[in-house]
Amino acid sequence: MAPPKLAYFDRQTGKVGYTFNIPGCDERDEFGNCCFDWRDMKCVLVNESTSQSGSRAFFPRLSHKDIDKYPQTKMTIVVTELAQNPIYCLLFWERLVRFMDKTKPLPDIPEYEGYRHLDSITAKFDKHNNRPEVYWRDMSFAQQTEIYDELYAEVYKIDWYNDEPQPEITKRWLRWTPEPERK
Repeated sequence: MAPPKLAYFDRQTGKVGYTFNIPGCDERDEFGNCCFDWRDMKCVLVNESTSQSGSRAFFPRLSHKDIDKYPQTKMTIVVTELAQNPIYCLLFWERLVRFMDKTKPLPDIPEYEGYRHLDSITAKFDKHNNRPEVYWRDMSFAQQTEIYDELYAEVYKIDWYNDEPQPEITKRWLRWTPEPERK
């Protein structure tokens, strides 16, 4: 069985690596895998048929900016939320852009909470701003769901193609206080 063809995003080096060979790729990472500078990647929103019955879904498609030279870099990402709404694809891209931006801390989401201390920029930010170490873990799932619902309601109001960037919520713990008793 052939090994899986995977891509990975390295915040520390600012590279996107591939576990398979890509013709014309000159740069290799510490694993010997082909890699490209993150800034050379792009994302486009596509709407494709997903069945013969006419179902359609939105997907973020990532690739090298020079897709003609590196067609194998193309990745179609399956976003697990509602695929008929492009907002989730845009949010996926925003989260990935933020993850790769070493001038800012990691996104403050439950998935990264256990790793925030491993990223020096994030650790400094958290210490400077007195971020609780177990902010998300102290919340019940119901409370996290309420926060996501509130944030998604705000996101739906944004004109993603024309509005200015929205102000960032940098101290979530000041806006939402964990209620561990709800667990």
